Amino acid sequence: MPARSAGTAELEIELPSEAGSVSTARRALGDLARSVGASESDVKLAVSEAVTNSVLHAFRDRDPGTIKLSAHLDRGLLIVAVGDDGSGMRPNLESAGLGLGISLITKLATDVHFDSTEQGTIVSMSFTVDEEAPR
Repeated sequence: MPARSAGTAELEIELPSEAGSVSTARRALGDLARSVGASESDVKLAVSEAVTNSVLHAFRDRDPGTIKLSAHLDRGLLIVAVGDDGSGMRPNLESAGLGLGISLITKLATDVHFDSTEQGTIVSMSFTVDEEAPR
């Protein structure tokens, strides 16, 4: 379950790679985004897409694994990382999806990095924090 440092804007969550984890991640990161002045809707949608990609694609040739999320503030940005211990980003010709998740994430976040190996994938996203925004 979520671990949040008291009085800080740090969050770490470890979730199973199952459909219910998408809503858990979405809710936790949305709450954090709202509390620090980042766009709640952008963070929730980008995190949902990243976690959904892990659930649907990262473990397709093996047993389900773990999805880890972390978030912290750094120089006016909310930095969010979604990682899994799956088999890395690979084409899935059998996927019924439109393949728009990665494009959507890159439109919503200020900056995005994808690191993928055979041991898993990490999607790192940053979102601008409006320190003047009411909370």
